[in-house]
This record gives sequence, structure tokens and C-alpha cells, in this order.
Amino acid sequence: MTSAHHAGYVIDASVLVKWFLHEKEADRDRALALRDLHISRRSTLFIPQLALLEVLNAVRFSPKADEEDGEMALETLEDLHLEIKANDVVLLRKANAISWGYKITIYDALYVGLAEQVGHPLITADEVMVKKLKGHSIVVPLRELKF
Repeated sequence: MTSAHHAGYVIDASVLVKWFLHEKEADRDRALALRDLHISRRSTLFIPQLALLEVLNAVRFSPKADEEDGEMALETLEDLHLEIKANDVVLLRKANAISWGYKITIYDALYVGLAEQVGHPLITADEVMVKKLKGHSIVVPLRELKF
């Protein structure tokens, strides 16, 4: 288990949506702890632009959510001043290589590439992604975080 915190983390949409979907989400407490580290400025949270679309889409298709919930999620993400990174050609090249190397989607590879680029761990709650990226030291399952 990881017990200390880093100066920064890349978090994917599987972690971000736990902030907004209030059903009994597994490891929601850990996701909120990451958010609190960012709010208190003890860590910086990084996301690619794609994450905003993924969060809005997850809220949109959540059975208990409505349009207002999507608007609230977007406002919250904006208010948190996360480090939102553009999908520039350098990052997309890195994601392309990672996608082919690990047989994962370009979308998932974008998060891994961003983590490599900024030099901080990628936190994910996506167990399929964790399995496919086994052996890549930058990927940390949300369930293993302990603060």
C-alpha cells in the first residue's frame, strides 16, 4: 500500500466520476482524499482535456443523474483549478506508442502518457486497465492508496 502522498497525481475519469456519482462507489473515500490533497495544495492533480468529456458522459448516462448534475460536475471541475493538459502532438505520439505497446485504447493511453510526461503516478479505479498495464510502475490502482 502507498501511504505517503506525492507532489502530484494524474487521475483518470474512473477516479473523477467518484466525486460526482453518489451511489455507493467503491473507494470513493480515496478519490475524495485525492481531491482534498489538491484543494489543500499538498498535491496537484493533472488530467488530460479528454477527462472532462469522460466525466460529463459518465454523469449523462448515470441512471440517477440529470442535466443539472452534469452542469454541477463541470462547474466543480472548473472551480478546482485542476492542471488540465491539452492533447498536443507530443502527448498524442506518446499515447499512440503506449496504446500499441500495452494493447489499450488511445483514451486510456493518454492518461498513461500524461503521467509519464509530468512524472507523477496515474491513479485509476479501472481494474481492466490496471491488469493490462501490469508492470508499468507509473500506474497505481485507487484501491491501493492509503493516506
